[in-house]
Amino acid sequence: MAQKCKGMEVKYENDIQYPNEARASHLQGEVVLQLHIAADGSLTADIVSGPPALAESAKRFAESWSITWPSSNTAAAACAPVLRVTYKLKADGFKVKEKLPTHIMVEAPPIETNEPAPH
Repeated sequence: MAQKCKGMEVKYENDIQYPNEARASHLQGEVVLQLHIAADGSLTADIVSGPPALAESAKRFAESWSITWPSSNTAAAACAPVLRVTYKLKADGFKVKEKLPTHIMVEAPPIETNEPAPH
């Protein structure tokens, strides 16, 4: 069902987050969302796979997008791309690399706690 969206522009107000609970428990992984973008720019997302805490964060972020087709050469059309969001713990700070609407890489340092890391 994956389809490319031609000529669309994605805008959002708040950056994607790496949930603190996931960082504290050293949870990382890939989330797959099936996006459904209507011709009017409205968007819904279905979680296909991924750890629930990360998947809910990715879904909230995607559903906050504002979609437009600014080019007069491209007519607005419904589409259904697959979005992959990779959450990775990395010691050197917070980074986000986006290739919207198909991939996002979120890197963040783990949050150190007194709890032992899960195995």
